[in-house]
Amino acid sequence: MAAEGDFDCDLVIIGAGLTGLSLACWLLELSRQEKQRLPTVHLLEPRTDYHNDRTWCFWDKDHHPFRKLISHRWFHWQVSKGLHKVSQSSKRTPYAMLPAGKVYQHALGCVESCPEFKLRQGVTVEDMEASADGVLISTSTGRFRACAVIDTRPPVASQLSQYPGFWQVFTGYEIHCPGHGYSTDAARLMDFQPGEGHVCFVYLLPLDQDNLLVEWTEFSPGGELPDCQERLEAWLNAQNFKEYTVNRSESAALPMIPISRSRQQGRVIKAGVGAGWMRAATGYHFATCQRNSAELAGQVLAAAASGHWDLRPFESRKRWLDWMDRVFLRALRRHPEAAPDWFMGLFAVTKAEQMARFMNDQPRWRDAIAVAAALPTGPFLRAAFS
Repeated sequence: MAAEGDFDCDLVIIGAGLTGLSLACWLLELSRQEKQRLPTVHLLEPRTDYHNDRTWCFWDKDHHPFRKLISHRWFHWQVSKGLHKVSQSSKRTPYAMLPAGKVYQHALGCVESCPEFKLRQGVTVEDMEASADGVLISTSTGRFRACAVIDTRPPVASQLSQYPGFWQVFTGYEIHCPGHGYSTDAARLMDFQPGEGHVCFVYLLPLDQDNLLVEWTEFSPGGELPDCQERLEAWLNAQNFKEYTVNRSESAALPMIPISRSRQQGRVIKAGVGAGWMRAATGYHFATCQRNSAELAGQVLAAAASGHWDLRPFESRKRWLDWMDRVFLRALRRHPEAAPDWFMGLFAVTKAEQMARFMNDQPRWRDAIAVAAALPTGPFLRAAFS
């Protein structure tokens, strides 16, 4: 550790996952655009290596440092229940897929090429102590002193049990299946399946005529989480594919739970899922993460230029949108069996651009009104006033 009064770096970013690496890339990009001095940054990450362990999907509209890495775009998307399908199309805002492996490779290359950045892997943060002139960070490998800290760690699951919502649990396989028979033009966002009191659906992205990304997803209210791998394999076997090979797999349990966001500014602030950047009602995160990372990177550059390290949190989305999500989650917990019809109706009544803005956390008032009008009045009024 540096001597008292000295600093190891200007900024410590705890966590070098999507949020931490996005912050680093935005800092580098904005500093070049605005010709500002880069702060010295240490990224502290517990993992020791990176794998192509997930995909991020979103409606592709805005610039971000990873846009050129998008592997697939679909200008049509659909939800379905049995033989009934509802489709939407947009030439301006396609549904996009971004493999984590490409993001990691690009971001780690940016960090490695920048002398102001230092990635420290295999490091776990144990404690932090903020004072008027800096932050002392205690880790598994020693202590660091920085002007400010951005903490991107996700919330601890046990701390979320008091809030109403779900865990979005899924297991996905990227499979090679020659001539699989699914149209490559449309992304299947939700193909609803029978469930035992849970919302269950298959998420299917046709990558080309021979390859698919298929996920079995359930909205679990908590407790013992479902075995999505077993159900995914049962579904795949029921499709009568002649043969398929699993190239890679991914799985997660995402908190579809409203997370309180601190308004307190200072030398330590939270970012990412732990700051409520992930959309509670959907689990979508990437587009909001990029907008917020750009704004936060701008704050950091201004702080580095002025020497005043008083960072401020900001709203990830409009408060009324968070309120709509809470109402939706309460209604869904009471009526999980109605979810397929609700989602089918929602995509049938709204326009593609409205859904793209709404799902990307950028709705206009008329979008919100269209979404509200598409959902049944009774269950949502009762949820709103409960």
